[in-house]
Amino acid sequence: MLKNLIYSLIVIFCFNIEVNADEKQSFPGLISSDVFDMGNGMDMHIERRKTCNQGAVAKHFHPAAGTLVYVLDGKSQSKSSGSWKTYSNNEYWFEKSDWVHGGEDDAPSLGDVCSDLVVIRVVESGKDHTVFID
Repeated sequence: MLKNLIYSLIVIFCFNIEVNADEKQSFPGLISSDVFDMGNGMDMHIERRKTCNQGAVAKHFHPAAGTLVYVLDGKSQSKSSGSWKTYSNNEYWFEKSDWVHGGEDDAPSLGDVCSDLVVIRVVESGKDHTVFID
């Protein structure tokens, strides 16, 4: 059932390629960003990102109920399981709420690999889904 939900959300957002000009881009390669009111004071944020040669992102955490990252195409990596793992087409990973990550010195290089990702987060309405750490 979760797999069907993920696929449905991906199909819906793969065709949305406009970025709201008023919305700040928090990560490189942001193609689209949408927010849906889920009721009960919760919002679902769905982003689509495409990057090549991105390397490590800045240190941050997500005060969301969790983050699901789905690889549409290419390769990406995460340390959410405790050790680095590379994910390819049609694979996904889950990041726990408030998990501090990014800027790791031990991040393996993916070289010239590109990635096309869908990122889904559920967060309290009116709150930022990502907090960057200086």
